[in-house]
Formats: sequence, C-alpha cells, structure tokens
Amino acid sequence: AIVGASGSGKSTLVQLLLGLRRPTAGKVLFDGKDLAKLDLVSVRRQIGVVGQHARVIPGTMLENIVGATLLSKEDAWTAAEAAGFAEDIREMPMQMSTFVNEHTLSGGQLQKLLIARALVTQPRILVLDEATSALDEVSQAYVSRTLEERKVTRIVIAHRLSTVRAADCIYVLSAGEVVQVGRFDDLASTEGPFRELVRRQLLELPTSQSGGVA
Repeated sequence: AIVGASGSGKSTLVQLLLGLRRPTAGKVLFDGKDLAKLDLVSVRRQIGVVGQHARVIPGTMLENIVGATLLSKEDAWTAAEAAGFAEDIREMPMQMSTFVNEHTLSGGQLQKLLIARALVTQPRILVLDEATSALDEVSQAYVSRTLEERKVTRIVIAHRLSTVRAADCIYVLSAGEVVQVGRFDDLASTEGPFRELVRRQLLELPTSQSGGVA
C-alpha cells in the first residue's frame, strides 16, 4: 500500500509505475527490467487500474465491463462475480444488456463496475486508487478475498487508512520521498508521519503490552 498526505506524491508514483512519467533519476523496474526499455503497451496489458476519476461509459453493462476488448459475456460475468457485482447486475432489467450511465449507478455499484472492468483482462497487477471507499465492510471483505484467490498483486493507494490494515507492506510518502516502510501496527506504534495520519483519521491505535496507548 502507498499512503501519505495530500500532495505527498502518491499520484506521481502511480504515473511512474504505469510509464506515464519518466523518473528524473533512477529507474522503474518491472520484473527486474528497466521499464523505459520495455514495450509499454505489453506492460500495461498486465496491469489493471481502478482510479478515482474513472467513469461510466454510456452504453450497456457488458460494454462497460469489456470495453474495446474482444472478451465475451461469460468473461464479463466472471469479472463481475469477482468484484461482487454479479448480483447487482442480475437484478437489473436486462442484466448485461441494461443501458447504464453516470446517473444510474450508486457509488458502491460504480466502484464494483470499475473493479470488474479492471479484472476482466485477468491482470497480474491491480492498482487500486481508493477503489473501495464506497463499499460496505462485507463487500470490501468479499473483494479482498476473491483477489487473494486470484493471486493478483495489489498496489493500493490509500486515503482512508482503514483499507490498508491487512497490507503486507505500507510505504509512507512525504514530499515525494518514502519516509517510512512497514506493516500497519508497527508504523502506527511508532512516532512519525503514519502515526500522525492515523491520529487525524481517529483510528484506534495499537496498544502496548502495558495496556496504554503505544
């Protein structure tokens, strides 16, 4: 997971990972190879992105999930199941043929659609930019479980820290630099930028063995 205050460099880092920007120093490595020397089209096919600013395409639900790919309705249903969105679609008047636009879906349904859209191509890596903020806890847990089953590497850009409690590793950014690295409880128990972010969001801090707040 990647966390940090507004303006800390989270969006820039994602752009570097996707090859949308070139680093002014150093290299971005993909499978140990310099990203600048790889075919970016091929690399991006292996990465699914669920961004904050993605939108519904006026059209059918099927078109919204498969986009310009040649994937089938069956592929769309598989992706929808993984995103916890299949039941919502089944309740729509024409299911996958239902026409949708930005006004016909709730915030949670939109996020499920965007996750399904990112998963339909079976990416190796999934970049999630506050992608489950509108989902309830049950839906969030379901999506997390299905992604773990798919063995998809997840890079989570987190604004709401409660979404990264189970992250294998958290990178804390400040002014464009990585200032802390670790797991949630370890970082929250140490004075520093991450602990301050936790305080601001009024999350429960880990307690020390003596029973006080660490």
